[in-house]
Amino acid sequence: MIVYNLIMKPVYNKLDILKAFQRLNIINGDSVFLTSNLGMLGKPDTKNKNLLKVSSTWILEVLKELIGRKGNIFVPVYSYSFTKKRKVFSPKSTRSEVGYFSNFFLKQKKIIRSNDPMMSIAGYGPNVKNILLKASNSSFGDNCVFERFLKLNKLKCCHISLGINWIPFLHYLDWKNKVPFRFNKILSGYLINGKKRKKIKWIFYARYLRKETIADGYKIGNKAVKEKLYISQKLGNSKIYVINYKSFFNFSKKITNYNKWLTIEGPRFKI
Repeated sequence: MIVYNLIMKPVYNKLDILKAFQRLNIINGDSVFLTSNLGMLGKPDTKNKNLLKVSSTWILEVLKELIGRKGNIFVPVYSYSFTKKRKVFSPKSTRSEVGYFSNFFLKQKKIIRSNDPMMSIAGYGPNVKNILLKASNSSFGDNCVFERFLKLNKLKCCHISLGINWIPFLHYLDWKNKVPFRFNKILSGYLINGKKRKKIKWIFYARYLRKETIADGYKIGNKAVKEKLYISQKLGNSKIYVINYKSFFNFSKKITNYNKWLTIEGPRFKI
């Protein structure tokens, strides 16, 4: 049961996390694309001062228990390396730029990370190699990881303390729709795997730098809520949202066939 401390910040424990995931139908054999903002959850019920590590450990342990040996966990570990001064990316050592849990996940055993120097994804489980390795040299094009995810019928997007606007495949959807406000930008830099250092070119589907092109997932997210594609569960000070990746993509593709501008703040403009 969730209890409250003296300053009324929700306190949660490992059992609360387990019950929340069970109510969200995370079951044996599932694959989970996990994104999180742990600082918004509240305080884990522990005497350990490293609260983020405790929360991360509980979440990962609970997920592994529920999905079993046939399940997979995927976590975004984006680094945007080829936009930086050094332009060097190492799947083994480059830090993630998207939060505590992503770097915590990278430190675990048996983790595989994709070679994407911009939007890399890490995974744990029996199918992660087939999804993450030997993909294309594009973050969002043909045979990219976001496209390969569509092969996993039981892949669920799980957002902890992130809202309905968080859509993992948003820019791949833009690429599929050939939207007028993005273009293929060729980046270059060095990929390091072990002792091998190789200069590579990378295709990134970049936006034209205007305020109208800032990504906005709320328009699609709100429509998905109306169609009851999301399920949610309260945990601590926030919520966990879960939605099937493939169903959500197909729904999003259908509604953007009529309006390709749904994924940005807008309004429309002439290129």
